[in-house]
Amino acid sequence: MENTGSEDSFFQIDGDLVVPGPLAGGPWNPEEQHGGPVAGILAHLVETVPTTVPMRICRHTVELMRGAPMHPLRGETEVVRDGRRLQVVRASLFDGDREVARSMTVRLRVSDTATPFDPERMRHEEDEPPPLPDEPAILTMPGTGVPRFLQGVELRRPGGGFRTGAPGLLWLRMHRPLVAGLPTSPYVRMVAVSDMLSMVAGHLDPGEWLTVNVDLDLHTFRDPVGEWIGLRGLHKNVGDGIGLSEAVLYDLDGRIGRGTATILIDRRRGLIDRR
Repeated sequence: MENTGSEDSFFQIDGDLVVPGPLAGGPWNPEEQHGGPVAGILAHLVETVPTTVPMRICRHTVELMRGAPMHPLRGETEVVRDGRRLQVVRASLFDGDREVARSMTVRLRVSDTATPFDPERMRHEEDEPPPLPDEPAILTMPGTGVPRFLQGVELRRPGGGFRTGAPGLLWLRMHRPLVAGLPTSPYVRMVAVSDMLSMVAGHLDPGEWLTVNVDLDLHTFRDPVGEWIGLRGLHKNVGDGIGLSEAVLYDLDGRIGRGTATILIDRRRGLIDRR
């Protein structure tokens, strides 16, 4: 089926079909979507599932099992556990009969009475958000230039170069709607840009090496506020082709949680094949 997605948003929704627009394009293969929009649209699907009491998402785990192709995919949700204190939702994207990506998301009830809260005892040196640089930056990839996803995202980073190792820092702001005609929630916006934690502290030459995240695991203790999301991260590996990236997540008010991603490291031989 021909891609008929919007030029101004990452996706359109047509019944149960999720139709990617050009902005959903990824950095490794022009025929596949970026992991950020995939993670974000799965969170959007979760947010369409009703709850019996006020709840918010505290964990969103995404499995990127195959490259999500740049054509309409079927979206599906299932409530795995539904209660008054906890809800677990599975969301999936299917290419025909093949499941290409899946999320498992936990929502917890929002207490209607105050619970103990002592900011002094919980204080940590990583809680303060890093400064937001004044000028936007441009991130390019060999063979693709600026990935289409990042053409819908403003990126800022401190001076001193990029891919120089840990700790890395990026601030990102989506300036296009995720789904045409619908507002993008702060949580969905955070999920979509948090996929970039997989390379925020990377140092390998992308012209020679693929460093692809196969999952994304986000834990938050509060919802983000505003459009800007900061990622301050580390990357670790021992040279056997498997790595781990992790980052503290911020909005402009401070820390909101932490994310991790498992990284596949491989010598670049052309387009990536996730089969």
